[in-house]
Amino acid sequence: MKVEKEHKGLRSFISYEYRNLVLYVRRYLNEKYYDVSAEDIVQDVAVNLFSKLDIDSQMENIAGYVYRSIRNRITDFQRKTKKEIPFKKFTDNEGEEHYSENVPEEESMFHEIDDERFYDSIYKALDQLSPNQQMVFVATEIDGYTFEELSDKLEIPIGTLLSWKHRGVKKLKEIIRPDDFYKKNIIN
Repeated sequence: MKVEKEHKGLRSFISYEYRNLVLYVRRYLNEKYYDVSAEDIVQDVAVNLFSKLDIDSQMENIAGYVYRSIRNRITDFQRKTKKEIPFKKFTDNEGEEHYSENVPEEESMFHEIDDERFYDSIYKALDQLSPNQQMVFVATEIDGYTFEELSDKLEIPIGTLLSWKHRGVKKLKEIIRPDDFYKKNIIN
């Protein structure tokens, strides 16, 4: 009697929550990019749960178990090699191209960067960081240290170093405007 009730609970939960489960998958996984449908993932997880579930054991939280199973399946898809979309998917039945509308002209995509202006701006921005932020940024990005090496050398916890770098990068993003580096944008 207990076995049928438990199995029935899982079945009724999945049928009742099916739409929410599909929406959950769509929130975390781009179906077109991974070439899979959200419905397929939910159905696959449901079949696996019904076939592998140890009916004699008691599940305390059906919703948590199902959602965790679906999240794990989403992670499996995201870890797989991503599939490239062939150009034929960007054409209609008559062979007309649709991708060219969204791709900018070549000359607007590539502008020459003014190196002198670029490095001058970077150095000025780095000078505005605190000494700790500046040290961690330079050590990890320019000198090539890993956080572990830097932590061992300075005897500072990795978490502290990560925090300093995060704050420094955030400040650099506020200061530096990449569009100012292009020669085309410089007014002579």
